[in-house]
Amino acid sequence: MIVTENFKYEDITGFKFGKLPFGKPKMFSHIYFIDGLLIDTGHSRMRKQIVAKTQNLGIEQIFITHHHEDHSGNIQVLRENFQCDIFASTLCCSIMKSPPKLSFVQYLLWGNRESQNDLLPKDDYIETNHFRFKIIPIPGHASDMVALYEENRQWLFSADLYVNSYIGYFLKDESIATQINSIKSILELEFKALLCSHNPQLINGKQKLRDKLSFLENFFSQVSILSEKGCSVDEIFKRLKLKEYHIIKFLSNGNLSKTNMIKSVIRDLKNQKPTFVN
Repeated sequence: MIVTENFKYEDITGFKFGKLPFGKPKMFSHIYFIDGLLIDTGHSRMRKQIVAKTQNLGIEQIFITHHHEDHSGNIQVLRENFQCDIFASTLCCSIMKSPPKLSFVQYLLWGNRESQNDLLPKDDYIETNHFRFKIIPIPGHASDMVALYEENRQWLFSADLYVNSYIGYFLKDESIATQINSIKSILELEFKALLCSHNPQLINGKQKLRDKLSFLENFFSQVSILSEKGCSVDEIFKRLKLKEYHIIKFLSNGNLSKTNMIKSVIRDLKNQKPTFVN
């Protein structure tokens, strides 16, 4: 089943895309258009639909929030269609020259993305005719992930910082501690719309992000206590009564799993004990 929807929020047009070979998708990706600027390009499994939805937008520039395939999957075709500059953080530009190999389940869900050698680095602001977006690093989910913040209108394009108040699985290279710090830094800003790439919250967005922060901090604390008692990863998993998404773990060769959340906490504790842990 294919889902394509769009919505308006003030001067922003949001586009929602989802695809599964059978049944209704539960996970969606969003791209946003505002004043000539397209934020992210979506995943290549929805290329035909994304090209159709964007063909009359008058895109003048594109910004990529991070290198993951559901954000960067259609850079090449949109560049060719609009002959426009495409920007990203300096780190994202570097990663996209030779992006990491995808697991099978990621390829199945989102499709691949081409390497890019012509992205333009931008790390401070990106401007349109009427708006100015501050570029804010928010690593944790991805080392190169950034948010775009329009202070005057209190719009926060948060990439994958939110997604949901509860997280069911992690990539191998994600860091819970770094995500917690990124969320805390964003919560210091005044914003009314949380324009998430998967689950936008146009009302009470700040509270939704606080809810995720609380979940991550509680999870980190529980794992920390058990780890310091000498419990193994498997023992912690059982004591916390967690449930694994075995199909996703298997199809991703372990790259996506709930076990990775526990491993992330243990790794973060070994590297440097976070200041938020008592």
